[in-house]
Amino acid sequence: MGIVAMIGLIFGPFVSLLFAAWFYVRWQNEEDEELALHNKKICFRALIAAAILLVVFGILKLIFPVA
Repeated sequence: MGIVAMIGLIFGPFVSLLFAAWFYVRWQNEEDEELALHNKKICFRALIAAAILLVVFGILKLIFPVA
């Protein structure tokens, strides 16, 4: 379980931050206001997901250390 926590701690927030960056660029370059607001919501949700993943896998890493 410690290995799963380590892999999740590395890749979970990384993938979520990639999604946030992707939708941030789409939000800034979108000309249609409705689509821009939709991309903004997705960007902030991805940032919140990155923070949650960091906390969850960080706690799992503390509970199940790699021997």
